[in-house]
Amino acid sequence: MHLAPNFYPILFSAEQAPNFLMHSSLRQNAKRIFCVSNAARACRGSDVKISDASDSSDDEYQMDIDDEELSFKDKLLVTDISDLTEMCKSKCDTKYLSTLLYMSLRFFKIKREHVDEYLKSISFMTAETSDKWATVFIKGDYEEFSNDLRGGKQIDSFCVTFPKIEADAKAFVVQACSQKSGEFKALDLAQFIDENYYELTGIKKQNGDDLIRSERSCHLVLRRSGAKFEANSQRPYFEGHERDDVVKHRNEFINYFLAHRDFYII
Repeated sequence: MHLAPNFYPILFSAEQAPNFLMHSSLRQNAKRIFCVSNAARACRGSDVKISDASDSSDDEYQMDIDDEELSFKDKLLVTDISDLTEMCKSKCDTKYLSTLLYMSLRFFKIKREHVDEYLKSISFMTAETSDKWATVFIKGDYEEFSNDLRGGKQIDSFCVTFPKIEADAKAFVVQACSQKSGEFKALDLAQFIDENYYELTGIKKQNGDDLIRSERSCHLVLRRSGAKFEANSQRPYFEGHERDDVVKHRNEFINYFLAHRDFYII
């Protein structure tokens, strides 16, 4: 596989929170009403912005979607859910998300053991822990629930602190995705970053230490960089790498080095 010459994946840059624009098309001369929940007020210190009424147009917000419904029986969907989980955890505390999802699933009378299995599969808190926090939220002290912020570990400044590792990781991904074996996984990237981190810092890794960048976060990194995961092999590839101009460029590049191989042999 070969990437287009102008493709440079951004592996570690933190994504800015989107600006949410709320549109309402009401009767002529009708009064616009915007309801802001307590949860939104709590996020005023974050990057999330809610636009003023003057910024809104009279056009309804529309999304281009396919008529075909998603197959929620597809096992690959769990991977997509996990990626979305990582995105949510970077914006909101894991405890809040786990408790909300746990309470929602239990509301629909899904057995606790099934809920526990699902929460673990997407790297959320266990059902037991989520149940305890749900109890605190419903029957306990709201301040106790809201002030204990221990979830959602983030390493957004990693690329700023270790730019060399970021550059090496980009090259590693490009090389790995160019192989035809299709065996490249997000875990490979996580392990590559881990090895380079300890080599660069000189720190000795202790038994039981977690990866510097988790497999889940690296999976999301690949997705942000344009990678697609196919159901048959879970091998990521980058859109556009099979275009005619890219194939031509790749062949010219390889043929040049083959023609001048004597200059590169030691």
